[in-house]
Amino acid sequence: MYDLVFDKEQKQNNLVLSETVYTEFEPALLRVTTPEPGDISEFINILQNRLDEHLDKNPPDAPSLTDIISG
Repeated sequence: MYDLVFDKEQKQNNLVLSETVYTEFEPALLRVTTPEPGDISEFINILQNRLDEHLDKNPPDAPSLTDIISG
């Protein structure tokens, strides 16, 4: 594990090795590669808001993502 240590002479933070931790490869790999999906409706709302922001000047005559998914 690394820590930020401020160097007063250089007036900057440096990464310094503070501790070595050994883990088993497979459980560690699964932890960082297994997605934890959230609520799909929240994702769709965020995506629709971003699309709306980009299309403010010239919105197309098309249904929203919510309209497409709900039927």
